[in-house]
Amino acid sequence: MKKLFLSLLCVLAMAGVASAAPFLVCDPQAGVTYYSITGDPYWTASVPAQADGSLRTDLATIPGGAHTIQVLACNIWGCSSASPFSFSKTLPAIPANTRVAP
Repeated sequence: MKKLFLSLLCVLAMAGVASAAPFLVCDPQAGVTYYSITGDPYWTASVPAQADGSLRTDLATIPGGAHTIQVLACNIWGCSSASPFSFSKTLPAIPANTRVAP
């Protein structure tokens, strides 16, 4: 029973540390409580700011292709002007000349 508990504890600890990549990030900003990201339909809610006021949100689940978004830093008084940002999520090409070699 003790081994099962320790194994489960290790799995849970590793799951908490694991993270995907890439991330959309920005520098820390004092007073920011959340970021509003618009422009692509997969962002429907605000993203809470990190403890230091920075932005860090996972992009692993977004669809491939070109994306143009606007990021606004917000607090209880309102939001900043939009900061446009463009990027592309591209997958590598199909492997060429795949074969078995002697």
